Amino acid sequence: MFNNILEISQRTSKGGRVPIKVALLTIHEDEKDTNKNGIHWDENYVRNAIDSVKMMPICAAFADEDKEIPLDHGLTGEEVDEDGVREPLFENSETVGSYESADIETITVNGNEIKALVGTGVLYAQRYPKLVDWVRRNYVLGQVSTSIEIMGLSTNDNKIIYDGEVTDEYRVPKEFVFSGCAILSVPPSDDNAIVIEVSQKRQNKEENKLGEEELKALIQTTISETNSRNDELTSQIAELNEQIVEKDNTISELNASVAQLQQALDDIRNEQATSWEEMRLLEQELVKAKVAERLNELDAAVGEFNEEEQAIAKDDIDALRENINACKSRDELNNMTSEINSIKSKICMEIVRKQKEAENASHVAEINSQKEKKETEVIDIFSEINQDADQDEEVNIF
Repeated sequence: MFNNILEISQRTSKGGRVPIKVALLTIHEDEKDTNKNGIHWDENYVRNAIDSVKMMPICAAFADEDKEIPLDHGLTGEEVDEDGVREPLFENSETVGSYESADIETITVNGNEIKALVGTGVLYAQRYPKLVDWVRRNYVLGQVSTSIEIMGLSTNDNKIIYDGEVTDEYRVPKEFVFSGCAILSVPPSDDNAIVIEVSQKRQNKEENKLGEEELKALIQTTISETNSRNDELTSQIAELNEQIVEKDNTISELNASVAQLQQALDDIRNEQATSWEEMRLLEQELVKAKVAERLNELDAAVGEFNEEEQAIAKDDIDALRENINACKSRDELNNMTSEINSIKSKICMEIVRKQKEAENASHVAEINSQKEKKETEVIDIFSEINQDADQDEEVNIF
């Protein structure tokens, strides 16, 4: 799934607004390329409409009363004025933010570089705190989508003008404006962007309402399972496997068609795959945290020594730092503590060795100095006699 949210701040700025950056749509550089809705976005035509992104509302039609989980655009129908101009109505959606600017940028998605229209704006955290928390949580898991809305210019009676022939499989919007962008929790029909051409399509209001109710029930069930804790995933999978067995045992009783049972089985397996993917993503985040922890531990250990002392084990320190960054599992990182202690011991042993070497050298120098002093002393064998003679008074030989 293409995650349209590129960045979302973890802090609320002044005025209760949370900055957010969104990939609104993909620019198609190959003339044959389209999104899954059959729309080809031409860069020149998008640039002509780019100013309409400024002050464009960020919207959400909520699936719950707590206003936490966004559903779809909330389109309820359209209004026709006295001149016959149709105006779309989104009575089931609320404005939860707005865009401040937009530009065409080259971004990396799933390892591939694409050219996209990127919008920068804010979410109203004070009014929709639960929605902001939901976006932050699901942004980490790569499960947030957005869907942009376009309509025609007022000079064209709000009708979108296309370049060339218009078909369901291929059409190029030429004269249009961006009118809104909805945050979705349902899988998008387009990996890069969803577009509702509100001035060109009409919907049966009753059919739309029925579909919405069914979709809300599906979304609430899916989100409830997705937000379960990690330690409950194993039991959930076991329960799902039991459901598969139960379904297989009741095939003859229910006289269900093979296609219906296969669809039910596929749905459960998809839910299992989603759970395992969440576990994999969480494991990756945990490994990143462990890598940072081990690097901090290494820095703290060698930080006790000065640069000269650290130079003793520089190659070992550099090699260990590289090994820590290359670790892919928690088990590998757990073994790094002993290697950190080994480096610390190596530095300490070398310091002690140098101290003993210095002490031995000092001791030898002191012995040699005393020896040289003794060798240079001159012994006066008459010193005692001369001394006594000097001390006697004058002798009278008579």
